[in-house]
Amino acid sequence: MSNTDPDSEYEALMHVVQRLAERFPDTPEERIRALTVEEFESFDDAHVRDFVPVLVERAVAERLDPTPAT
Repeated sequence: MSNTDPDSEYEALMHVVQRLAERFPDTPEERIRALTVEEFESFDDAHVRDFVPVLVERAVAERLDPTPAT
């Protein structure tokens, strides 16, 4: 069982959505939120939760802009 506070995790994910919305201004925030939730759910079984928001942000960013960064 995770020791992560669900409220803190939720707040971290809201920051992820905000950063991604700023990074991808042409993408509707609703789409960013939906992708964030989808990616977050893929970590439901993760025992270590500390890095989930970072991993979710990276995965959503790659889905929104799949071209590799130079």
